[in-house]
Amino acid sequence: MNKPLLLLVALTFCCCIASLHGFAINTCRCRRTAANPIPPRAVMKIEVTPASGHCPRTEIIITVRNGNRICIDPEAKWFPGLLNTLQKGRRPSSMDTLCSW
Repeated sequence: MNKPLLLLVALTFCCCIASLHGFAINTCRCRRTAANPIPPRAVMKIEVTPASGHCPRTEIIITVRNGNRICIDPEAKWFPGLLNTLQKGRRPSSMDTLCSW
C-alpha cells in the first residue's frame, strides 16, 4: 500500500472509533421496580445511582439479607420513611456501609 492510502485508512478507522462514543448504550441496572415496601430489618445495603450518560434515571437498589437486589422507584412514597427508620435504628458509624451515595 502506498502512504496516502494507508493514512486515509488510519484516519477513517480513528473517525469510526471516535463516533462510537457518541452512541450512549443504555446500561441501566433496573429494568423494573418493586412497588411493595421493604421491611427495614431486611435491608443490608442501599445504593443510589444518579442519572448519568449511561442511564437517564436515578436508580435505587436495595440489597436484602438473602443477597437479592431489589430496584426501587425513586418516587415511592414509602422510601423516605424507610430511610428515616434505618437512620434512627443504626449507629452513625454503620451508615457508611449502609448507603453508598
